[in-house]
Amino acid sequence: MATVVTSIGLKGMEGYRVQVEVQLIPGVEGVSIVGLPDTSVKESKDRVMAALYANDCQVPDKKIIINLSPAEQKKNSPIFDLAMAIGVMKEAGEIRYPIPDAAAFLGILSLDGSIKPVDGMLPAIVAAKKENIKVLCLPPMHDFPLQSMEGIEFRFVETLQEVIESFSGQLTAFSYTSLSSSEKVNGSDPHRVNVLK
Repeated sequence: MATVVTSIGLKGMEGYRVQVEVQLIPGVEGVSIVGLPDTSVKESKDRVMAALYANDCQVPDKKIIINLSPAEQKKNSPIFDLAMAIGVMKEAGEIRYPIPDAAAFLGILSLDGSIKPVDGMLPAIVAAKKENIKVLCLPPMHDFPLQSMEGIEFRFVETLQEVIESFSGQLTAFSYTSLSSSEKVNGSDPHRVNVLK
């Protein structure tokens, strides 16, 4: 049974839910991405596998199939990198903790496993809100209207390891440095932003 992780795709300035399905099957070792990926998405396999290797993730010597659903919609952004990596790690048993169904992952991977934002992050975040995403993992951002995004717990993560630790309960602080002075005075954790209401 495939592992399914949620991300957000972009169509112009509109975002939509994408299910990243990952399955390991017997066969020649390699990665195949299907679901109408463009060149930038096809290149994700090299970034993802390099990042996993850099983080000592043990991936079985099997063929990795990554399906981006809905299959009929062209995928045109490397924003799925993080979701793909999480899916591969979960499918390979590197992540042993449950990932909430209402969680989504956004961001491009560097070869060392660090997570970076991509163009179109704000429309993707807005779409996540519309899609009833409750936990959103994404790279640190300091210029989007957090106050208008009630109902989502933002987990700002800089590396793959931080993502793993956040779901295992080992990490409870997430990088965010734009809290207002009043929030700091009121005792808000300057590294964790939770706007669930």
